[in-house]
Amino acid sequence: MVQMALYIEGASQAYVDALEGINLFFTAAFLLEAILKLTAFGPRYFKNGWNRFDFFVVVSSIIDIVMGELTTSGLKFLRIGP
Repeated sequence: MVQMALYIEGASQAYVDALEGINLFFTAAFLLEAILKLTAFGPRYFKNGWNRFDFFVVVSSIIDIVMGELTTSGLKFLRIGP
């Protein structure tokens, strides 16, 4: 899994692993935030534009993690890019 602007070509595996760990941590934190807000506000959560954007980013991050895991398990055709 490549982490946007922080990825350096030829980076050590420890560096890449650290980026993946940070990505997982923040995705989990923002997922928890979205779940708590959805629980507290219910359908009103989606009336705020920032909440909709936040939800989109969380869902996109989850899809990125799932796609990354699928490509490491042999489904490399699912991943497009370098």
